[in-house]
Amino acid sequence: MRILIIDNDLETTKMLSKYFLAKSILTVVFNDPLKGLRAIQQEKYDVILLDISMPQFSGMDIIQTLEKDNILQNQNILIFSGTLNYPNEINDLLKKEGIKGYLKKPIELDEILKTIAKELNLQKTPTTETIQT
Repeated sequence: MRILIIDNDLETTKMLSKYFLAKSILTVVFNDPLKGLRAIQQEKYDVILLDISMPQFSGMDIIQTLEKDNILQNQNILIFSGTLNYPNEINDLLKKEGIKGYLKKPIELDEILKTIAKELNLQKTPTTETIQT
């Protein structure tokens, strides 16, 4: 499984990266949301963890761009935020095809994989293969 994490908070991305590494899950991290958007446009990820509340270019901006590019529906995005100032906005996002769930910060690490499995019905797969000769 490959997980893309887009969050401007370095501490959050370090914590998540270490957690997924310990679980043998490959992660790609962008603290710059524009670079994260380009990654989504260029590659397919099994799961995208997307912070909604980022300065300058937010997770909302990423979602709107993916909609314009007509590729939002092909994604498995779990949105997260430390603030829930706009609960109706979150509910509206969850109705969009491609947005699979919502996590509230601070994120409970043990709940992440449960949420991924529940919302996306994905199984964890090894990031390396053993080839027998």
